[in-house]
Amino acid sequence: MIARPAAEPQEGRTDDERLVVAFAMEQHLGLRTYCDNLRTHVTADDIASTWIPVDYERRGWSARLPRPLSVAWSGREAVRVGLREANADVHVFNTQVPAVLGGSVARSRPYVLVTDVTPREYDRIADGYGHRPDGSGPVARLKHHLNVRTMHEAAWCVGWSNRVAASYREDYAVPDERIRVIPPGVDLEQWRPPSSASEGDGNFRVLFVGGDFERKGGRHLLRAFSTLPPDAELVVVTRDEVPASDRVRVLSDLNPNDPELVDLYRSCDVFALPTLAETFGIAAAEAAASGLPVVASDVGGIPDIVLDGSTGCLVPPGDDDALATALRQLYDAPDQRRSMGRAARRHAESAFDAQRNADSLLDLVRRAAGR
Repeated sequence: MIARPAAEPQEGRTDDERLVVAFAMEQHLGLRTYCDNLRTHVTADDIASTWIPVDYERRGWSARLPRPLSVAWSGREAVRVGLREANADVHVFNTQVPAVLGGSVARSRPYVLVTDVTPREYDRIADGYGHRPDGSGPVARLKHHLNVRTMHEAAWCVGWSNRVAASYREDYAVPDERIRVIPPGVDLEQWRPPSSASEGDGNFRVLFVGGDFERKGGRHLLRAFSTLPPDAELVVVTRDEVPASDRVRVLSDLNPNDPELVDLYRSCDVFALPTLAETFGIAAAEAAASGLPVVASDVGGIPDIVLDGSTGCLVPPGDDDALATALRQLYDAPDQRRSMGRAARRHAESAFDAQRNADSLLDLVRRAAGR
């Protein structure tokens, strides 16, 4: 279950002097990509890291329990067993769920909470995710109480976006001095603009990347794209079934950080993410790092990635006309889209550098441990 520290201690430093940090990380959707990227960049010589995957797969006798209970029990056991084996100095949780499920074991050390969305914020965007918001009954009140306690007892509450930071403050009364915004980072060397315009073929190409085609606004993009001139091409990367055509190419076998996917970003002119609901949008940050202007919905953490009118265009979710207008504007103005792409890359360098952001998180971990 646990990946033991592999890094060698710094010269002159013993293992006992290194700070042992246990990362209990949820593994679904973008959280797994976040975990993989973070793990690659936790390289400090004074840190010994232990990684505890929390996948909520039902195992053993607990699989016979009703599904919500068996899933929660699976997560609880993964966190508690993993943390006990780690015997770490500091715990790090991505989302409050493993921290809550871990109970007293999770709170037995100073801990840092990192999340892409708070429960109250998730309830506000429930429709887009097919999520049923918590009501006002005793179970909902208990869950809210546990979430509040978990956030208030954390050494730091880290949000991926300013929207999450605002929810910590407004929905859970976390003091400002214990709130930080550290977005997911991308590898700026891997995700980079093409060395020259020769990596494209001169056609106007729009890229969409989203596993959940419907929630990510894929149908709206197809309708908006149909209004563009016939020499435009749409490339869709998704796990869902989407009909291809002469102007729409569909790819379903690319994984996060796949070299072929990276090359695909560099061969396109615009990235489109007209999502109906979104907590952050790591794919948009990858597009910015690749030097692409981004046309995306004004939801969730996306305004932290897309600076409207500078690095791309923000449009209302579900507004096909606004989406078509933004795409047509960039089709008609190659100089503007190249300028936006350069600005997007500069913004990615300042806000989404994976190594810098991992180091910022480790600084909080050291402070939580009193170092």
